[in-house]
Amino acid sequence: MNRTYAELLQVAEKAARAAGIVMREGWGKTHDIEFKGAVNLVTEVDRASEAAVMDILRAATPDFDILAEESGTHGTVARYRWVIDPIDGTTNYAHHFPYFNVSIGLEENGESIVGVVYDPIMDQLFTATRGGGAFLNGAAIAPSGAQTLSESVVATGLVYDVWESDRGIAEIIRLVKRARSLRINGSAALDICNVACGRLDGYCDIGLSPWDISAARLIVKEAGGIFELFGDGQAVGMQFGIASNGKIQGELVGLLLGRDGR
Repeated sequence: MNRTYAELLQVAEKAARAAGIVMREGWGKTHDIEFKGAVNLVTEVDRASEAAVMDILRAATPDFDILAEESGTHGTVARYRWVIDPIDGTTNYAHHFPYFNVSIGLEENGESIVGVVYDPIMDQLFTATRGGGAFLNGAAIAPSGAQTLSESVVATGLVYDVWESDRGIAEIIRLVKRARSLRINGSAALDICNVACGRLDGYCDIGLSPWDISAARLIVKEAGGIFELFGDGQAVGMQFGIASNGKIQGELVGLLLGRDGR
């Protein structure tokens, strides 16, 4: 690769803003909704957003692989891979709830090196490069100073098979009883970025996929927080992700994985 991280970040930012235009054009309108599962939605805007992103990434980096939520894997042998979620928070988008984003991560042999998460409604652009820090609209960000779960606001999510499965329910109950407050916002990447900038103190979810976390995990780490994965390796939909400001990570992991004896 003969491009710098800064140059690749510019490519990702351009692609994210192009997706943002697509999402804003469709915002508030009636959408063609399809179901990938009982509660897992996809709209025509997801596909249009993904196409806008891929057009820019392919033109700038034709030798890189791509993994996109809606269209799958494109190439399997390159050292570098773009990982795209064209709308993280499709259910929110389809219901006109303004909490969603486009997420674009670049990985080198599976490790995130560039991350962009863009919220087009609030015009919030979260960015990071490996070793280069994390930023919101160009200003450096850092996580909160919360020291314990009892003083923390934590976000979580629900698995897509929640109607048939109890996965994650016991963990949510434990969180309700320990954290200051719990949020279920419906967008993993944006929640993790809000941990990175101190609006949330922690985040956890069972059932994360690569496109949910590729960009955001780098952003929270570069901001000074922690992101860890537990569970079934790289299996799509099986990973348990836990992010925090770093100070509550041990307590949060212990609680969620049942290691604290309570």
